[in-house]
Amino acid sequence: MTKPVLVLAWISLLLSSGCTHYYYAPNTLQTPFLQRQHDARISAGVVTGDELTGFELHGAYSPVKYGAIMVNYFDVRSDQTNATGTSTDEDWGKGHQLEFALGGYYPIGKYTSLSLFGGWGTGRALNSFGPNVLADLRFQKRFLQPTFSVQGKWFRFGTALRFNQLEYKRGDVDFEIDQNDLAIIQSIEQASPIYIPETGFSVGFGHKAFWADFHLNICNSPRRKELGFLPSTFGATVTLELDKLWRKE
Repeated sequence: MTKPVLVLAWISLLLSSGCTHYYYAPNTLQTPFLQRQHDARISAGVVTGDELTGFELHGAYSPVKYGAIMVNYFDVRSDQTNATGTSTDEDWGKGHQLEFALGGYYPIGKYTSLSLFGGWGTGRALNSFGPNVLADLRFQKRFLQPTFSVQGKWFRFGTALRFNQLEYKRGDVDFEIDQNDLAIIQSIEQASPIYIPETGFSVGFGHKAFWADFHLNICNSPRRKELGFLPSTFGATVTLELDKLWRKE
């Protein structure tokens, strides 16, 4: 191998070792199994994706018959970033989302429930490309989410579609960032508001009040690569069905 080829291979290796920067990641599509007034659940767990790890918090409650509220919080950071949000490596990314939703549900027999939620959320994607070289994007989202869930004595399954309108409201970008990422951010600015369909699947195992759930969340946008969106995330949560603690079955 000639010397110029060796130099090019070394440069390529250096470039490939950097952090991949994302400007949106799909959070878990919560699929609560709701059947009657005062059904309630909370959950907490971990979430991961390509070069990202973090945690999620979820909650759902039925204050009135056939009506429910839902809350989701999602926080991720690149593998190079530690738990405090700092890193010795200046190439990193992190972000979060917070969502609120109102909706209705309809039980079909003892083991099946359909629901429809409409919600609003806010989020942030912060990426660092070097010392004091940042891209800080803030966005809002509106979404509609139909959900189907089945739950038995020991096992449950849920699936949902979520139709998002994602609007980037603010961006603070240093123009010294990588040119490829700058082009992605410019594409996001031109495309906003962006319509993103997402699909979620959830499988759970447990009994009465205590469950372990596993989630796969997929961003179905055909422009996800062009816009720097993470294709999918996988999560695992521990769920507490609060109504089981105070109800006599």
